[in-house]
Amino acid sequence: MRAFFLLITIVFLSSCAVFQPKEFTLEPLNEELLTLDRKPILFKEVLEKNKGKKVFVQVFATYCPYSQRSFKDVLNFQKKNPELAYIFLSVDHSYHDWKRGLESIPVKGQHYYIQKKGKGALGEFLKLKTIPRFLVIDEEGKISVYKSSKVSDKLQNKVQ
Repeated sequence: MRAFFLLITIVFLSSCAVFQPKEFTLEPLNEELLTLDRKPILFKEVLEKNKGKKVFVQVFATYCPYSQRSFKDVLNFQKKNPELAYIFLSVDHSYHDWKRGLESIPVKGQHYYIQKKGKGALGEFLKLKTIPRFLVIDEEGKISVYKSSKVSDKLQNKVQ
């Protein structure tokens, strides 16, 4: 009987494994974002522009106090890792809110607006429930950090 309960416990705990994809699927890659000058661009095109580089991605909103506080850590991270490509994806309420909010954002990099505000294929793929959210993508386009809610040693270790 103990062996049965032990087996059930092991099966239950192993079924709770966290989904950690290593690459993006087709649907999120084909999600349309907007550039700073309001031109449409697919997420896969953004990644293609950075092919061969390690990429740091932050999903944020300009109105979010947690996102705003995270920018200090991101600035320090950028100083330590200037060789990375930096992509910032916003889930603001509107394009105009995002553009206005960017005036107070100190980080430098490639900024894009997610039109579906995290509810489209990209948001679903990322299981985007909270922001800010950080990812690291390696030189081959594989996701090395899928889910981090802060700039941490885990991120730093993945970029070295």
